[in-house]
Amino acid sequence: MDEKRYDAEGLLLVSELYRCPYFEQDPSARLCNSEDCYFCRFSDFRKREYMEALEKNTQAGALYSVCHNEKNQRHAV
Repeated sequence: MDEKRYDAEGLLLVSELYRCPYFEQDPSARLCNSEDCYFCRFSDFRKREYMEALEKNTQAGALYSVCHNEKNQRHAV
């Protein structure tokens, strides 16, 4: 099992194909039946700023973003 990774703000790092029990479909992904993070409203994958950054810095392989759902956020103990 892979250990979950978080950014400096405690937000969960997710790949485009990651799935979690808190999935809520992004309204801009109306024609999709998938529950991957790429289509989730809590990720940045479908946000304009993210797509513009990808165009400037083309990457190969899987895409990664953060999940903004507070249920997935790591809290200090």
